[in-house]
Amino acid sequence: MLQSIVLLFRVRLFPLRAALLATALILPWSLLPAGADERADLQAAFKLATAQYQVALRTLETRGREETANEVARFREVFQAVIAKFDANRAALGGDQDYAGLLMQLDVSIVGVMLVVDFGSREAAREALVPIGRSLSELGARAAPRE
Repeated sequence: MLQSIVLLFRVRLFPLRAALLATALILPWSLLPAGADERADLQAAFKLATAQYQVALRTLETRGREETANEVARFREVFQAVIAKFDANRAALGGDQDYAGLLMQLDVSIVGVMLVVDFGSREAAREALVPIGRSLSELGARAAPRE
């Protein structure tokens, strides 16, 4: 009688044990940090933002206020794509607690440059853009795919 009860539990619990084992093997994969693809997408967005930053800086040096304002606005649009990529793949930099805050600070700094350009101060705009370039490089390096 005891053997039949044990056999009954083994037969009926086998599918449950198999499901638990499969879950135990598969679940950790979904909790792993993001792969190189997510970081590569974020890195590509940073490269586009850096290129647009260079265009905005060059325009500030060589063109008028209106052209500079347009290029800085484009820079902010491209940087918004960086933020969107980060938001879509937060796991890509999940271990970096300050990253989201730094992205927002950089975005606010870009808005500040837009205001300074609208006021017409080329020197003040240059002084505001230079630290943005350094921050952009630093954040882009932190987003680079790990080898």
